[in-house]
Amino acid sequence: MAKTNPNAGRFISLRDISLRLYGRVLFEHTTWELVDDQHWAVVGANGSGKSTLVKALWGRVPVVKGEISYHFLQHAHSEGAEAISLPQDHIAYVSFEAQTTTLQGTGLFYQARWNSGVSKEGRSVSEYLSEHLVKRINPYEVRERHTDSASFLAQRARIIELLEIQGLLGRDLSQLSNGERRKVLLARALIGKPRLLILDNPFTGLDAQFRHRLGRVIDRLMQDEMRVMVVTARQDEILPGITHVLVVENCTVIARGPRDQVLAEDSARRILNPVSPRDPEEVAHDQRPQKPDAGSQVLVQMRDVNVSYNGTHVLSRIHWTVRSGEHWALLGPNGAGKTTLLSLILGDHPQAYANEITLFGRRRGSGESIWEIKQRIGWVSPELHLYYPKRGSCLDVVCSGFYDSVGLYRRPSQAQRDIARSWMRRIGLLGTADTPFSAVSEGEQRMLLIARALVKHPLLLIFDEPCQGLDAGNRDQVLRTIDSIGQHLEASVLYVTHHAGELPRIISHVMRLDQGQIAALERLSRGA
Repeated sequence: MAKTNPNAGRFISLRDISLRLYGRVLFEHTTWELVDDQHWAVVGANGSGKSTLVKALWGRVPVVKGEISYHFLQHAHSEGAEAISLPQDHIAYVSFEAQTTTLQGTGLFYQARWNSGVSKEGRSVSEYLSEHLVKRINPYEVRERHTDSASFLAQRARIIELLEIQGLLGRDLSQLSNGERRKVLLARALIGKPRLLILDNPFTGLDAQFRHRLGRVIDRLMQDEMRVMVVTARQDEILPGITHVLVVENCTVIARGPRDQVLAEDSARRILNPVSPRDPEEVAHDQRPQKPDAGSQVLVQMRDVNVSYNGTHVLSRIHWTVRSGEHWALLGPNGAGKTTLLSLILGDHPQAYANEITLFGRRRGSGESIWEIKQRIGWVSPELHLYYPKRGSCLDVVCSGFYDSVGLYRRPSQAQRDIARSWMRRIGLLGTADTPFSAVSEGEQRMLLIARALVKHPLLLIFDEPCQGLDAGNRDQVLRTIDSIGQHLEASVLYVTHHAGELPRIISHVMRLDQGQIAALERLSRGA
């Protein structure tokens, strides 16, 4: 861990600030000083306000009292900088939420990734990482000097090599997997040489190998002029170079100081390693029992399935059968084809009709509608979260699961609303029923989408990285819920994760994908 310099100067100061968001005043009378050789982690549970506080640093949440001083700007201007700049010009913020902005103008519907050529406004990764977009240069600006361009291209080439994303440059942003898109966002942030890099849930969606590589890359960059701030609810995301930790609870700073000192305090341990709060029996109480003959039905059958784009194979020769009573984990690195495989089951991928795929006893392309397929499937994924409209209440989001719609466009019955409220109570978010979906945290949004997947008691539940962005308590609750479903309900589970420690106990089978091919099929003895 890096040591701080007692003679280092001030970097950013927050003096007696208060913030306003959605009509509420938050973090009243908060004072916080960041010194220019410190790297911070901001730790808090889902809904604690940690991202809100950091967004105020970034200039995206209004400060209604007090002042934020950016001392690094004053130093730059005193050293003869050519133009006065804003703090946002020197701060890069990488988060799951930023992916929505990334995809604006690419055809904002979640099936767009599978419909190559549908959008006329698609943007390639190479263009997204170009100088005029990274620096937000006006295309009509007359530029006389070209030294900056040479410097930019050198930095761009360096970061692309460090993150090993050369193979993504020619692809469209909308065609990237969740993890691949996160890599591109990181690249864009680093190419801009920010003075402060803010990583909100830094390893979200990334496979184990790249998480390790990213940690080494960030550690190397910490040795230069760039300061790093990690926003997280996971102890394993607090990078080795982090020197200080600030703990947030109920939109209040409750602890801050040197890393080892704060992580040893009860406040941090309570957030990062909470006691399991629920009995799994409670989650499945009064739900529909499993049928005696559930183990005999074939839910999914794929024979020699292939998917390709412009001659590039995404899936090759997939043979796979899922029967009711089985619970599968789908594992593999970013870009292995996991989400493409699931899209064939969900009915979203048009190439399903060119393959031999049978769902719930019926061959795809035999006259079934996409809604008949979705009626039997509950689903949550980063893509759904990314594209789900933020308008409407949290209760509306959960109720939309009855109709398999991305957004609620029908009036649910009172019985449906009661079931939705019941699931919201079980996940501890009943109090948000009338709250706008946009006003709750990213982790709370993910929990609500999980409830959305459960409301109609589907035969098949697809959980694509369901714990992404969740704090330890909510991760534990989700895993307990999935275990209880597998033990007590009729549904079978398909589960995707990049964290080996987040596999539900009920998992009975594992399929490992690598470069679009089945690398291994395993049956586990611990399955239900």
